[in-house]
Amino acid sequence: MNAIRAEAQRRGITRLCHFTKSANLAHILATGEIRDAATLRASTEGFRPTDPERLDGHPDKINCSIEYPNTWYLDRAMAEDPHFKEWVILDLDPALLGLPGAMFCPYNAARGRGRDVNSGFAAFMALFDATVSGNAIRVRSAEHPDWWPTDDQAEVLLPGPVSLSCVRGVIVKDAAQAQLEHYRLTLHLEMDAVLPPLVIAPDLFDKRRLSRTVRAGRRPAERPFVAKSSLAE
Repeated sequence: MNAIRAEAQRRGITRLCHFTKSANLAHILATGEIRDAATLRASTEGFRPTDPERLDGHPDKINCSIEYPNTWYLDRAMAEDPHFKEWVILDLDPALLGLPGAMFCPYNAARGRGRDVNSGFAAFMALFDATVSGNAIRVRSAEHPDWWPTDDQAEVLLPGPVSLSCVRGVIVKDAAQAQLEHYRLTLHLEMDAVLPPLVIAPDLFDKRRLSRTVRAGRRPAERPFVAKSSLAE
């Protein structure tokens, strides 16, 4: 185990999060991997980017966050693309933090066009500095949990592709979305053999509630989805 993975384990980090439009989920399941933007743009397949500009300067990387999503950016992305209202958050194995080529930014990586995106143990530890200056000055309080970066928008940039085997769950906003995603991907597209477990977690889609809860040292509620026998039930 390398130093970054060991430190993540010591801090109690249990996952990485990567969000995407639910319309992209079938492609991820079919190909067996999450692909970086540069690879997707070069392909002939349909591509609906979450961030069309990639101001961070690293389109060859897959943007993730530690433990919970960057819901501040997710909220913005959802507002900018009203045609695709359903989004999902992928629960990724935290062992990916130790990948060669993994990079880190203590705040939103697009700020400063990737100026503070770096690799290595020191860059990882900078996510947890006592004070981080991104779009504002963020300070860790006594209640701030060890597993949560100082800035809610801190990022991990992973080299692509990321295997579907590293996706341990698909988090959705509510039971209605979970039932719809399950119907689309299992009954309609017959992908039940590769669909990771669905998890319902409304607070992970609410930027202010998520930030308040986590900064107070609490974890938002999550519950597994149990499929009904039909969409109409």
